[in-house]
Amino acid sequence: MLAKYFKPSLLKKIAAGAGTPVYVYSKAVFLKQIRAYKKAFRATAPLFCYAMKANSSAGLCALAAAEGFGADVVSGGELYRALRAGFEPGKIIFSGVGKTPEELEYALKAGVLFINAESFEEVLELERAAARLKTRAPFSLRINPDVDPHTHKFIATGKLGTKFGVSFEEAQKIYMYAAESAYLKPVGAQFHIGSQVHTAAPYAQAAGRLAAFILKLASRGVNLKYADVGGGWGVKEGAEMADLAPLARAVEGVFEGTGLKLVLEPGRSIAAPAGILLTRVIYRKRGGHKNFIVVDAAMNDLVRPALYGAKHPVALIGPGSGPEAVYDIVGPVCESGDFLAEDARLREPAAGQLIAIYSAGAYGFSMSSQYNSRPRAAEALITGAAAWRLIRRRETYKDLTAPEIP
Repeated sequence: MLAKYFKPSLLKKIAAGAGTPVYVYSKAVFLKQIRAYKKAFRATAPLFCYAMKANSSAGLCALAAAEGFGADVVSGGELYRALRAGFEPGKIIFSGVGKTPEELEYALKAGVLFINAESFEEVLELERAAARLKTRAPFSLRINPDVDPHTHKFIATGKLGTKFGVSFEEAQKIYMYAAESAYLKPVGAQFHIGSQVHTAAPYAQAAGRLAAFILKLASRGVNLKYADVGGGWGVKEGAEMADLAPLARAVEGVFEGTGLKLVLEPGRSIAAPAGILLTRVIYRKRGGHKNFIVVDAAMNDLVRPALYGAKHPVALIGPGSGPEAVYDIVGPVCESGDFLAEDARLREPAAGQLIAIYSAGAYGFSMSSQYNSRPRAAEALITGAAAWRLIRRRETYKDLTAPEIP
């Protein structure tokens, strides 16, 4: 369990100093996950591009950049954050279905490694942006390999019929067009089959299809440099990342001897185990056959349980004050879907007691909002056995209205 990285005594100090709700991250866990990737793939030394959508906090991104990672960004805002966090522009790839002309120009001016395009129209827009800047745009295509990753339908992206990528047939047309363009420079090909994939088999299948396609392109005079296999390696809530050896064997075995530089985009598997959401009990109540614990965190802070049906392990910080029972842990937001855990078996907590929601380091704060005009939570980083620091202050009521124009 991850609890060993989040000592109750230190969590109590963080709650006292930062207030609640607060996201708490472990530097040790975050770096452990990063170094596990580097060790597992040491035979090929790929370019790892941390998927910032998982958690774009500067405090964590700076750690990834210092470890030599690049960044996978999906918006102009994430590109801005990546540059501020210290990622080298030449190690940044810009993905996403709907990049605007302004974002494409921003990426080209920043000197990113390549732009990962997802449609013919986007490639044409990229060509126009490069022409305006009098440069050649390095790009990759996200190809949909039509592989079922057997995960939640909202995070499965590698099957035809989703909004992501293009077919192999469409990709060939685009690459052949780009080869004749004065402003386009095809450098890579990519797939990303989804998130929370717990077996290497879908990666091996998709990688095989991608490798065959790249070799076919080469026979037609289009020589690519990068083979990007995306991210999505699964990590179960409440646990550390699964062994990466099967993934490394599956992917490296396909591209060995091709001369292609391998690119991976890990995100959730690195960040999820490294973070918890720390919240405080406000009230306890009973409604019908249900026992409820009302806490000061809500679905605006952590939407994954409501959106994906995610089941995050929860634990009391300190002993409970009453007998063990089954509880729904809910927040103050005016929605029936506002729950952080359902049917959690806990000893009855005292009012004011702290509760930790585990595996909340990815798609926790990054998906949080100000719904119900609730200021977003603070973020803290555990830096040592008894040391921590604030890496994002708690928002205030003034922050809620600061951008508004009366």
